[in-house]
Formats: sequence, C-alpha cells, structure tokens
Amino acid sequence: MYNHILYLLYWLANILLLLVVGLVFPDNVVLGNFRFNMVESAIYAGFWTMVVFWAMWDYLYVRDIKLDKVSGRFFIFWAFNFTAFWLVSRFSHIAGFGISSFWWALLLGLVANFAQNFIWGKIVERGKSNLSAY
Repeated sequence: MYNHILYLLYWLANILLLLVVGLVFPDNVVLGNFRFNMVESAIYAGFWTMVVFWAMWDYLYVRDIKLDKVSGRFFIFWAFNFTAFWLVSRFSHIAGFGISSFWWALLLGLVANFAQNFIWGKIVERGKSNLSAY
C-alpha cells in the first residue's frame, strides 16, 4: 500500500543527500559529467540507487525473510544502501555520480538509512495508527 509513496520519498531523500554532500564535499563526492549537470546527476543517480536498493529489498520480500527486529533491519538496509551507492558510483560515466573511496559509500548509505528510517516511521507507522481507528 505504501510502496509508491515510500519509493518516491526515498528517491527524494537520496537526491537531497547527494546534492548536499556533493556541495559540501565536492572533492570526494562528484556530481556531473559531460552529459548531466549537478542536479540532473543527483536525480539520475538517486533513481538508480533506489532501483538497486528496491531490488534487494524485493528479493528479501520474495524469499519471505522477516525483518522484525529494528536493529537487524537497520544493518541490512545499511548494507543495501552502501551497495547501491557503491555500484552506482562505479558507473559514474553513465550516472554522473562518483566517489573518492568506498568509505563515502558507507557514509552515504548510513545517512540514507537514517533518512529512510525516519520516512518509514512517518509514513508506515502513521498509516497503521490511522487504520487501527477503523
């Protein structure tokens, strides 16, 4: 029920994260190439990180793996975000997003994970409380 809303909000969070980090640390996180400017690269790279992240999440769902504990979900999704940012940055000539080392992918994955947990709490938990009233 929340898939489309979550996907769009996670994508928006990734776009904002990439733009802010790209502006603050331009030597370590590079946005833009011969094809895309900085904003276009953030949008495009944010999209592809969400595609990779969502594919891994769907794999867990299809395999019926339950992530009931918050700490387990946090570390699994951190690994998913790290993998997504790292993979997309390896194709910088296509996405227009590059990083100086894998440590930046770990950091971006961690910050994205906090943002996604915040969004999850606002959207899904609020929806559950609204549904319980009926």
